[in-house]
Amino acid sequence: MSELWELNTMERRYSIPPSTISEPRLVPPPRPPGGPTSASAKLDLHAWSIYRQNLNSDFTDSALGSQEKTTLPYGNFQLRESTVHTILNNPRYGPKSELGSNMFTYLKFGLPRVFPPTLAGRDGSSGYDSSDDGGAAAAATTAGVRRREEEASPIGLGDRYTRSKSNPDLVAARDWNPLTSPRDSKTKSSSEANLLASDVYYRERDGGGRGFNKLEGSHISLVSRRSRQHGAIFNQPPDGTAYRDPPMLNDKLFPRDNPWPEDGGIEVKGPHLQVRGVVYETRGSGGPTHLLDGISLEARGGEVLAVMATNESEGSCLLDVLANRHARWNGRLRGDFILNGNHTKPSKVASRSAYVQQDVNFCPDMSVRQTLLLHTFFRSSGDLSRVRDVKARINGLINDLGLEQVRHTRVKDLTLSERRRLNVACHLLLETDVVLLDQPTRGMDIFDTFFLVEYLRQWACRGRIVILTIQPPTYEIFTMISRVALISTGRLMYFGRRREMLPYFAFIEYPCPAYKNPSDYYLDLVTLDDLSAEAMLESSQRVEMLAETFRRRQEALSDPGPPGPLPPKVHKENLCLQLLGLWIRAMIYQFPYNMVHWLAMTVVAGMMSVVVGAVYWDVRSAPVQHQDNVNNRAAFHYVMVGLALWPILLMAVSEVWRDKPALARDVDDGLYSRAIYISTKICYSFIAAGGTFLAYILPAYMMAGFPSADQFYYYLGYMILYLYAIRAIAIAAICVFDSRHTAAMATGFVMTLALLGAGFTIHPLDLSAWTWPTLWWSPARWVLHEVNRYEFDSTNEFLCDRNPVLQDSLSAIQRKAPCGVVTGNQALRYMGLPETNLPDIFYPAIFILVAYLCGQIVTIIAFVASKKPNRTKKYRIE
Repeated sequence: MSELWELNTMERRYSIPPSTISEPRLVPPPRPPGGPTSASAKLDLHAWSIYRQNLNSDFTDSALGSQEKTTLPYGNFQLRESTVHTILNNPRYGPKSELGSNMFTYLKFGLPRVFPPTLAGRDGSSGYDSSDDGGAAAAATTAGVRRREEEASPIGLGDRYTRSKSNPDLVAARDWNPLTSPRDSKTKSSSEANLLASDVYYRERDGGGRGFNKLEGSHISLVSRRSRQHGAIFNQPPDGTAYRDPPMLNDKLFPRDNPWPEDGGIEVKGPHLQVRGVVYETRGSGGPTHLLDGISLEARGGEVLAVMATNESEGSCLLDVLANRHARWNGRLRGDFILNGNHTKPSKVASRSAYVQQDVNFCPDMSVRQTLLLHTFFRSSGDLSRVRDVKARINGLINDLGLEQVRHTRVKDLTLSERRRLNVACHLLLETDVVLLDQPTRGMDIFDTFFLVEYLRQWACRGRIVILTIQPPTYEIFTMISRVALISTGRLMYFGRRREMLPYFAFIEYPCPAYKNPSDYYLDLVTLDDLSAEAMLESSQRVEMLAETFRRRQEALSDPGPPGPLPPKVHKENLCLQLLGLWIRAMIYQFPYNMVHWLAMTVVAGMMSVVVGAVYWDVRSAPVQHQDNVNNRAAFHYVMVGLALWPILLMAVSEVWRDKPALARDVDDGLYSRAIYISTKICYSFIAAGGTFLAYILPAYMMAGFPSADQFYYYLGYMILYLYAIRAIAIAAICVFDSRHTAAMATGFVMTLALLGAGFTIHPLDLSAWTWPTLWWSPARWVLHEVNRYEFDSTNEFLCDRNPVLQDSLSAIQRKAPCGVVTGNQALRYMGLPETNLPDIFYPAIFILVAYLCGQIVTIIAFVASKKPNRTKKYRIE
């Protein structure tokens, strides 16, 4: 009990700018610089610096999850109203900055999250009502509340500027009566306001001026759940005084759905999703494992359902089931899915939902705006009324999600927080009634998390269902959530409204301690402790008891009502438009970085060609050739075929490997298929690869000598065909293996076998029996056979004037040693390349073409058959 009283006395309060609705503020006229105003401004800035250090210390404790509040650096320091006014009107935070118009950026600068003074709004607050009681009754009493506040004493009740707390009051209810009606209980915790709303406002609204009991339950009764048509924020009647949301969403581009029928009734025309008795099990090495066991939950339009699980894979599995992305071969799914009163399959729910997964590996060479444009090209909303003016909606989302400054920045250069917000924007463009998000705030700091969750809450207020998995948030973020699903060992520990979570656990004798974040505390409560055998036994018994308790006490889901129309499907483009979209991305959206990559590869190819040409400079241009040049000329072709091209192959392998994460993300997101992608890539990379091959062939050939035009054309044709074949084999290797190092090793192994049968390093007559097949399938053997045949066929004689002079021992006759290789045919026989006995001179080209086609076929098969992320591994099933 002492903790309860101590909690009430340890409060820090601060001033917030007044609202101009009830108390208009008179702005003093400008004064000349250098006067007393300048000195006052300096004092105000000094006071602001002190206050900000206190506030940052408080936020640090909240972010780190400290059990004990540290002592504030400057104690209970308060800001006067004039100081806050001076700070807001300082040139540093003037109208040119976002701080002058967007109150959400205040949080990043340490200011209270409140509205700047406007002609609309409520009490200068952000408009967020964490009690979720913003129905028609609350709207009707707003004027009366303000009138009573104005008539109240300036000390205490009438002080609207010092009534918000920064330390959350987390005291659980002492007595929880399931028969208490909402009218008889306090429906708003004073701590839930926490920079957002007022104690006085809710005390006057709910209690009608009655006495305030500090030991009264701080959360609404568990049985006080009202249907969304009475409590949803987006369900404010059009004729009432509805509260105003913070200006995060563009009302013109993203208008709210009107849930009120034209006849003035109270039925809600919003989406309604129910999941009943879902069981999902996988079969692993240790037998079947239940990832989800009897999960039943629901969400209506306007609600944010947060799934908090002790094992992250359990929350991801639940969203995968809703998005129809679960494993089908090793998994088994049972349960009922009801959407708008219709019993449907998971595939129908998935086709009408937007699933924001954790993967944010977008194409690295496109900008933020280009990424959004590409997503809208491949997929769009099935409701034509929601897809008008696509570019304006893209610009609106860029502005709303804080991506304006990186609009034209490469995705590669974005921070993790910006990429996650971009991922959310790509799926919000679909305008689906159901939005699923798997850990959308992973890796974000507390401020970006606050901003994104608030934005999703407002998106839900448009009549949408938002379901997200999230790590234990701060208490301020926790109060933005409408419903909570707490999962441990695949079972529900709690599901219901967020404001009823603390009373429920307090009722079953697990109250949340003072100064403790409920989300952290209750997630730890249902987590298995494996530090010791005793702790594991105790925690497993506790989790089993909590699961069984909730199973017995869980209220039945609401009646889905008569079947209604299903939401529109997500529209996907046909095959031809997908091909066109990939061409646009490769040729236009990735410019100029695609040219930079191509030029880099071409420059490397040209440099290798120049090096080879310098080594074999003018080796075949002389009109009279010596037999010493036979090996040099054959070695030139061997180096060009098997050695100097390795940098090009490794760069081609790295390029495909670099694109694989973005490809996997787009395919898993359903933008296009793997077969369409690889077919398109083969087509548009064919010409670019040809330019690189020309840069590799021409300089070396010119520097080594240019015998004749006919020989050049034969050489050019065979070499280009051979390089395409080897490149296809290298790309096939990187498609088969995930690691580029493994792919490089596999390519090297194939190239080694192919070069062994080429007849240069080892004479064909000396090859062992197991290497004889390489003489037929090796593309290097056939290309060397043809280029060497054209190289030496035209040579009638090789000079050997440097042969030694020999003297016969029986006579005085001296004679020159015979030449070993005199003609070109002798040179071919010496290298083991006799004239071909094939029925056609184009057979070598056919063999090389077959090698190229085999490489492309393996590439396509490897891409299409590549397995999706292993669900068993993803869910960490042992």
